[in-house]
Amino acid sequence: MKPVITKQILERAIAGSEWLMRHQNDDGSWRGLKEQAVGAFYKASWAFSEVGQCAAAHRTLDYVYHHFLAAEGVFLLGKLHATLPLIGRFPYANSYFIMGSLRAGRYEIGVPAISFLLSNQAGDHGGFYSSPTPHGTKNMSDTMSSSSAGVACLAAGKIEAARRVAEYLDHMVRLQPWPHERFFNTIDEKGRLHTAVRNDEEAYLRVIDTTKADQCWFAAGLPMAFLVLMERATNEARYRELAQWYFDFQQRCVNPWDGYSSGKAGWGCAMLYRITGDTLYREIALHVAQSIMSRQRSDGSWASGSKGEDLTEADFDLTGEFTLWLSLIAANVSARDLSRIPVAAGKINIPNPPRAQSRRETVRRTIAAHHRILKDEGLKRYILRSYNYRKRQISTWIRKES
Repeated sequence: MKPVITKQILERAIAGSEWLMRHQNDDGSWRGLKEQAVGAFYKASWAFSEVGQCAAAHRTLDYVYHHFLAAEGVFLLGKLHATLPLIGRFPYANSYFIMGSLRAGRYEIGVPAISFLLSNQAGDHGGFYSSPTPHGTKNMSDTMSSSSAGVACLAAGKIEAARRVAEYLDHMVRLQPWPHERFFNTIDEKGRLHTAVRNDEEAYLRVIDTTKADQCWFAAGLPMAFLVLMERATNEARYRELAQWYFDFQQRCVNPWDGYSSGKAGWGCAMLYRITGDTLYREIALHVAQSIMSRQRSDGSWASGSKGEDLTEADFDLTGEFTLWLSLIAANVSARDLSRIPVAAGKINIPNPPRAQSRRETVRRTIAAHHRILKDEGLKRYILRSYNYRKRQISTWIRKES
């Protein structure tokens, strides 16, 4: 593969957003999708905002507000698609909605949503429950759900809640029985590390094994990205050190930067490159971007079906997600790399503004105006008229001549 450049990454992100826009109805719903399920919407508004498609973001949020947001601030997730069948449905989707609404200034969505999300933060360990949990009860908690909620907390200015998420992620590291070989990303309702997985599907979602390829990298990549943000928000080095632990663990794995779930780590590495200038992070971020781009279809989407087939919830979900990660990677790498930020759009023709009138021309027109008054009204009437009257009259004439 040829080396990828940031302008190409940004252009691919814009192509993804344009595919979404071509499939967006006037009310914000998706054209070609039989069932308007929430799983097709929750990533789109943040992705649109990052690439500058603000009107499309507002349309998405309009539809979300009228169809998916309940009065208490919870999103009616309904039949969320099966890409996350066991973990992360509730805080993960809610956090994307919160980020998108806050980026767009849609506080009627973001404010109640963050309040409800905070009601599901565990009082004992600081993680967020993986599914809605009634007050006074407990539930399972995982690193992806909690980290996505932590990102939303930072965006909403809930620093203490974000601190508790960071402490939870540190606690998760300390609980690991084999920290160099495996990472168990879930604790149960009693605060114990969940290691007794029942089948291969659950193992795939709850355990990262350094000896296996194509893992759920988001369980380490999203904590890393959140902790980078946390260090910037607090200026406390311990959060960067903890982010480094999650990075190092993923780095030890087989093909850690090549899977569908590597985008979050790519975002984290792009931020680390922008902050530190360490080219290792740059290389990884660009590698992740190139991997994502290699899966993009010629129409700009990451849809999975053949041409002519019905679109699915996952088609909109993946296109929104990869559009988002490409735009964030391009922005962070470009900020460090370039003295001149690349422009993805073609040349925009803006007409030259009217040239300002010179002082010499103003004097000439003023003299001409006074001469006209003297000629039309005579010297006596010219002298009797008030100064302010003449000032208004002459100014009007000068503007008319312009």
